[in-house]
Amino acid sequence: MWKRRIVITLLSIAALGGCALFLAQRHGDKLSIELTEQELQTRLAARFPIQNCSLVIVCLDITSPKLKLVEDSDRVSLSADLAATVVQRRYVGGLAFSGKVFYVAESGEFFLDDVEIHRFDLEGVPTQYTEMLRSRGPSLLRGVLANKPIYTLKNDNAQQRLARLALRDVRVVGGKLRVSFVNPSN
Repeated sequence: MWKRRIVITLLSIAALGGCALFLAQRHGDKLSIELTEQELQTRLAARFPIQNCSLVIVCLDITSPKLKLVEDSDRVSLSADLAATVVQRRYVGGLAFSGKVFYVAESGEFFLDDVEIHRFDLEGVPTQYTEMLRSRGPSLLRGVLANKPIYTLKNDNAQQRLARLALRDVRVVGGKLRVSFVNPSN
């Protein structure tokens, strides 16, 4: 019985390798997946709202993300609505940031790294809380975003399964996020 399982497993691995080689030969150097801004926006919106209450007296809520691809770059820009609840009072504002896309092969997930905060505004916050929010808010936001994927490759598509294993580059080209992967036939 166990010998049969080993043979089936080896045949499955060989078949998957054959599929990968076939895709590599068929597509040449163009082994890539292109994701439109709208596809990314749809997937990203499903992952929000984000709430973080790790500061003792402050909870931050990030909602309504809007994604913007930056041409010929490995960064994406986002803006979102921001609200802070400070000692049971809510303050609203906005947020704009960008990040470098990085990939975790084991999970097939894309995250933002090297997050730069371009705008972090909250209206009407009392002065005694302003400095705390300005100094700790962005680092708190970076921590939250580091754990929240912006996109996950599907596991039900042969091309995306191959991309999970051999990612080479992520760049914005022609208004789309191009995920390129290594061609094993080169």
